[in-house]
Amino acid sequence: MRSLPRWLLVPAVLGALFVVVPLVAMIARVDVAPDPDGTGGLWSLVTSPGAVDALWLSLRTSLAATACCVVVGAPMALVLARTTFPGQQVARALVLLPLVLPPVVGGIALLYTFGRRGLIGQHLEVLGIEIAFTTTAVVLAQTFVALPFLVLSLEGALRTQDTRFEDVAATLGARPTTVLRRVTLPRVLPALLSGSVLAFARALGEFGATITFAGALQGVTQTLPLEIYLQRSADPDAAVALSFVLVVVAVVITAAVHGPRVLDGVGARTTAHRRSAPGSGWGRAPDLPSAPLVPRDAPARPATVGRASPPRPLVGRRASAAPATTAHGTLGRVGLLGPFPEDGRHDATRVIAGEVEMPASLAVRAVVPSRGLDVDLVVAPGEVVAVLGENGSGKSTLLQAVAGLLPPHEMRAARVTIDGADVTREPPRGRRVAWLSQRPLLFEHLSVVGNVAFGPRARGDGRDSANATALGVLAHVGVADLAARRATDLSGGQAQRVSIARALATDPRVLLLDEPLASLDVGVAQRVRTVLHDAQRTRPRTTLLVTHDLLDVLLLADRAVVLEDGRVVEDGPAAEVLTRPRSRFAARLAGVNLLAGVVSDVTGEVDAVEHEAALSIDGTATGVLGTAGEPLAVGSAAVAVFEPRAVAVHRATPEGSPRNAWRVVVTSVEPHGPLLRVWARVVSDEPGARTPGAATAVVPDDAPHLAADLTPRAVAELRVAPGESVWFVVKAAEVRIHAR
Repeated sequence: MRSLPRWLLVPAVLGALFVVVPLVAMIARVDVAPDPDGTGGLWSLVTSPGAVDALWLSLRTSLAATACCVVVGAPMALVLARTTFPGQQVARALVLLPLVLPPVVGGIALLYTFGRRGLIGQHLEVLGIEIAFTTTAVVLAQTFVALPFLVLSLEGALRTQDTRFEDVAATLGARPTTVLRRVTLPRVLPALLSGSVLAFARALGEFGATITFAGALQGVTQTLPLEIYLQRSADPDAAVALSFVLVVVAVVITAAVHGPRVLDGVGARTTAHRRSAPGSGWGRAPDLPSAPLVPRDAPARPATVGRASPPRPLVGRRASAAPATTAHGTLGRVGLLGPFPEDGRHDATRVIAGEVEMPASLAVRAVVPSRGLDVDLVVAPGEVVAVLGENGSGKSTLLQAVAGLLPPHEMRAARVTIDGADVTREPPRGRRVAWLSQRPLLFEHLSVVGNVAFGPRARGDGRDSANATALGVLAHVGVADLAARRATDLSGGQAQRVSIARALATDPRVLLLDEPLASLDVGVAQRVRTVLHDAQRTRPRTTLLVTHDLLDVLLLADRAVVLEDGRVVEDGPAAEVLTRPRSRFAARLAGVNLLAGVVSDVTGEVDAVEHEAALSIDGTATGVLGTAGEPLAVGSAAVAVFEPRAVAVHRATPEGSPRNAWRVVVTSVEPHGPLLRVWARVVSDEPGARTPGAATAVVPDDAPHLAADLTPRAVAELRVAPGESVWFVVKAAEVRIHAR
């Protein structure tokens, strides 16, 4: 009750009493002891031939009806939850209609469908098949009224499930049926069991539709509810005794199936699985000594046939093995084979039909009007491209287009080619593209080795081969000791490394990383970053890396692409984008200020190595002076870049004639290492136009955003706080101007 108001106890208790008290009152009327003449009594009443026949008939037909509900109800729930089609709301209303219809109406509807003169029954009678007033009619009546309970429970659970687990399984090579069997159903198993229990309970108590459609023939259609109804007039004591039996049966079955060990999901089974001996199934770890473990520092075998042109030098990464020359061309960076050979060493490349498989090229023309994406991107074989941009700029949509995870109607204007082959219409399982997101998305019902072996098994490998591959990849990423654990027993960093191993185990041609380190602590992120770095160094893979982290770009990427409103606004080598940014996002990522505008003046020789230039800032009436190391033309677009540490902050109007001075309104003050970073927006005023103080001007949201790094003492002395107006001053020599 710590988190609930106490007054909720009152209606909760009243509701419980409303259910329990009538049952207690009925049970109190049960005459347990027999009469003096030896007749009567509870045991005698419930063991009478009519009562026994009715009880067993009810149990048999209810179980059969529940099975029918599962067989047809589960697909109905899946279709309603996972697809979209015209008239879907009407279809859902019709499926759930028996919930609000009186059961007797359902019985009449069934009678006019399957009766002798019914819509279907008249044709069945020609074949000698009669349904009405048979045990089959009882099962149909119970199924009719119980089916919505299962559909409603399962559809609700499916709608709340994270469909990215199914997307991951598809990119690992699993067919839709495998995804359904190995991922979807295990994740909604508690809801499926709960819905089955509700359906069974409803079928067990069904009366109206049964008596209308099936009648009350003892041993044939007279279920326990009908027996109770008939005994209510003939022998009230027998009716009470049979009602007691029905309550007991319902409570026992519901409690047994609806217990915590069954319906608490994967977590309830974790302990039991952990105690069980390792097996060879998908969800269990194999006997670990039976498969070779690859030492983390095992030497790689040389030889990767290089690209036609010399490989782009790595930015921020250690140089790989030196290239050599073969009959096929230049040898590039050392590669890593997955699957792993039995000798425990990593092949540099994958050999197919006697030839070495090279990293794949990637070309994407992603036009998704519904999401505002229009990107044309070409990635060289083995190249790592960092995709940068604000939230909502289209980064994740781009990766989904490459992976084939967008709905077909959104991909009509898109085209994806891998190694020259058009895979736009290929399902995710056929593209050999691995996708990692912020969350590890491990399958909770599988062990670690079961997760990593999922992809090889889905692609056709045998159990032993898939497990050996999984163990080898786990060893390569440094988590072989976790192979026998359940996925739910891992820390965030461990889970993310296992998810990387799961992706690498399928030997993908293209690797898609959607901020895989964003949710990890700094130290954990660094270890996972090292895993990605080593994996790319030993086996180059064409990679798209979505990130907001400067270290990811510096340590992992060859090239950086910046998206803004679904368009590419900057594309170049990662080092150049970070040192000479031409977009605001890249500037903020690199930790520098960027002002975009149009060149208004050029001083000195334009062709000189260094010359001064003036820039009119977009959206303001102010400008900026700086130096340029490249030819600039008046009227051309350009950007001015300078570091926050170069910004001096003044409370009063700067004295003299500073070359770059802007009145700004402070928006925030944030810790930045030992300093404080002051963020502010530029106000279109010239020096001396207004005495700084509390901001009175309305600053538009699109006004230039600048940062200054100050010591805590300086911030205190200047009384810098959000909403205050101050001056930012920068020397022209500290400002670099680049053409856009």
